[in-house]
Amino acid sequence: MASFVARRATFNIRTVYSRRPLHNTPILLRKKGAVEIEDLFSDEVVGDLIPSEPVPRNKPSPSAGPAKTAVAKPAPKASSSKASSVVTAKQKKSRKLSEKDRVARFNQILAFLTPRLGRTATVKTPMVRNSVWVQLVQLATTQQQLETITGMFAGWTETGHKFENSFSELFVRRCEELKCPLLALKVYGECAKYSLPLSLPAARQLLHSLHQKYPIETVMTAAALYDVHNLPSVSQDIVSASLVASACFKHNSKHSLTVANVLVPQIKSLFGGYQPKPLAEEGTEQAPASIPGAFSEKPSTWLKWTLKKIDKATYKQKGKRDKAIRRWRERSEHIIAPASF
Repeated sequence: MASFVARRATFNIRTVYSRRPLHNTPILLRKKGAVEIEDLFSDEVVGDLIPSEPVPRNKPSPSAGPAKTAVAKPAPKASSSKASSVVTAKQKKSRKLSEKDRVARFNQILAFLTPRLGRTATVKTPMVRNSVWVQLVQLATTQQQLETITGMFAGWTETGHKFENSFSELFVRRCEELKCPLLALKVYGECAKYSLPLSLPAARQLLHSLHQKYPIETVMTAAALYDVHNLPSVSQDIVSASLVASACFKHNSKHSLTVANVLVPQIKSLFGGYQPKPLAEEGTEQAPASIPGAFSEKPSTWLKWTLKKIDKATYKQKGKRDKAIRRWRERSEHIIAPASF
């Protein structure tokens, strides 16, 4: 019953804030087709994905006699973990591209990819690999470049290919990094045109990119995409519900507070099934941000500070702390003293 009320309240606020053209379009109601920051990115990109011509090997001269077998010497072991970390840092630095080289590489891949897309592709071989899309998104440094990439999505799916969830997650993260989350909102809203799947991690990232700096109607439009892409409702995922509730409390209108106050009991009902992972200790290796879908500890971090805002908002409303929220935050080591936020 509470889940129904949350859905109904979400629908109501979405109806109230439906004046902007972006949210009046029937695109969000289309069914999905059968196709399938913090600094989020380093300057590293994956290896060369465009096949090159094979390099001919020099044949030994007949008069040179039998070739001598080289004895491989064992590689010297690093004297300490510090030495190995220095080598790793040098290797990473050597792989970084200058801005000029980055643009040149981006354009080179575009030139390789363009004639191989669509039903009327003029070039068949060498074939395009999924990893080419990953490299393009990694190389992009502007919204315009990301728009160029999205304009090529249809050509990829027309040939029977599908985008993987990991690529979708990388794309929405890059949109947040380049401060153009509305582009991601547009792509996921126009399912029939772009055919980019929206996974739960990608949906959380989309909400995160919008919930602080964008109007509440934009946040609610992103929340509506959960149903369009057959994801669990926002009220069934504690991270998503906390992001939306935090945005609603911040907006502080009659309708947004209605949604927030319906979501708070839903969030508390999910406490038992979700325990955030402890934040990584200093010196612990993190999953590289350039790896598609590498969300590491971010959802737990988002939950930590959205619950802090919700805790403060409910205290301001009722004049007393919500015991369930406070106790859960204490057990999760989000707060040290009971009286603190």
